[in-house]
Amino acid sequence: MTDSSGAVFALFIKALKRLFADEAIPLAGNIAFRVIFSIFPFLIFLTTLAGFFGSEALAEQIVNFLLSVAPAQLVTPLSGEIHTILTVPRTGLLSISILLTIWSAMGGVDSVRVGLNRAYDLKDTRPFWYLYIQNVLFIIGAAFLLLIVAFLIVVYPVAFKVIATYAPSQLANFASLDHLRYPIAMVLLCAGLLLAHRILPAQSLPWRHLLPGVLLTVLVWIGLSAAFAIYLQNFNSFASTYASLSGLFAAMFFIYQAALVLIFGGEVNRVITLIRLTPEPDPPRSPQSDLT
Repeated sequence: MTDSSGAVFALFIKALKRLFADEAIPLAGNIAFRVIFSIFPFLIFLTTLAGFFGSEALAEQIVNFLLSVAPAQLVTPLSGEIHTILTVPRTGLLSISILLTIWSAMGGVDSVRVGLNRAYDLKDTRPFWYLYIQNVLFIIGAAFLLLIVAFLIVVYPVAFKVIATYAPSQLANFASLDHLRYPIAMVLLCAGLLLAHRILPAQSLPWRHLLPGVLLTVLVWIGLSAAFAIYLQNFNSFASTYASLSGLFAAMFFIYQAALVLIFGGEVNRVITLIRLTPEPDPPRSPQSDLT
């Protein structure tokens, strides 16, 4: 038991050293800035895409769901602006403004790619047009996934009422949406992280090699969210320091910490891979075996 815990501790220390050696602190700052910069353009694209399929309310459904699972102290200052964006009708999916919106939203994806490439010791030699197309597809794929989840969120209460009407004895077998809210968010988070680790870096790694860092990232993010919410509730100095911009700075600081954890998850995966690829030393030979 002691040997295994010591090995895990050594793994974390090695990954932490790699985190600083790979200049993850400025990289995380870059990710935080570009993610904040790209959130609102992504929401604009999401509402436009939802309107293209005939229901702008789908975008608001999924955003309300995501806001409900995020720390309230973190999202409350931004929720007003977010809902303002969601309630503006938008048309013309292929207009120049929407293309510019997609281009802005790609900044966050590109920053995550750079951080993961650094963590996995990869140098991206793929042509710029390939990375550009990959960024666009990643944004569109993320928007479609969220809209599908929003559709399920809309359909679920209807299905729940049908079951209550025609099969009330089976109602106890179905949990309410409130009970499923956090499991759905966890599944979305794990799926998004796995896809990011699998698709964005210059080399596609096996899924099983990505899972340890992804699970670690999710667990630390959950703990970080809880700790940050407690801090904002009891020891908040953002409001006195940044006044009306306190919500934006709190969000940026949280995303900065989350970006560090994201890169650290990649570093952990890389260290585990190096350990797996390192051959075990041969056992020492006894003098008697040399004589024979």
